[in-house]
Amino acid sequence: MRTQRTAIGKAVIALVAVIVVIGVLWVVSIPSQSNASASSSSCSGYPPGGDCLANYSYTFTVSVNYSGPWKLTYQGYSCIACSSNSLNVGGNITGNGLYSKSVILTGPNNNGLTLCATAQKLDGSNLTLILTVTGYNETSLPYGSTSYCGGVVP
Repeated sequence: MRTQRTAIGKAVIALVAVIVVIGVLWVVSIPSQSNASASSSSCSGYPPGGDCLANYSYTFTVSVNYSGPWKLTYQGYSCIACSSNSLNVGGNITGNGLYSKSVILTGPNNNGLTLCATAQKLDGSNLTLILTVTGYNETSLPYGSTSYCGGVVP
């Protein structure tokens, strides 16, 4: 009978030891899981008031108003009042008369978006060429050119 009690006692001690080991492993693994998930969702809201990053888009309209021949060059940027952070949006167009084009820029919502354009008269007239982005600039000089950059913030 004593051998039976000793065997039962050893079995109980072994079971308790296994439960303790499992409990310790479980407690140790919980903090690493909660730390990982807490760091992956640590932003709150979107700019201007929040700090979560995402992309946003804005549609600019660039236009040239001139009755003669002209050349238009434009480039998009993911910043305000800068010439760096160039986006893969730009072009060169040659035309005659009134022209208008929609240009969609997309960038991170922690920066502004800017579209810069330059229009040049390709003839010697004294007529006025008007370039418009979000505002406008003009020239009436023969073979003159004018530039304008317009920007928006989220």
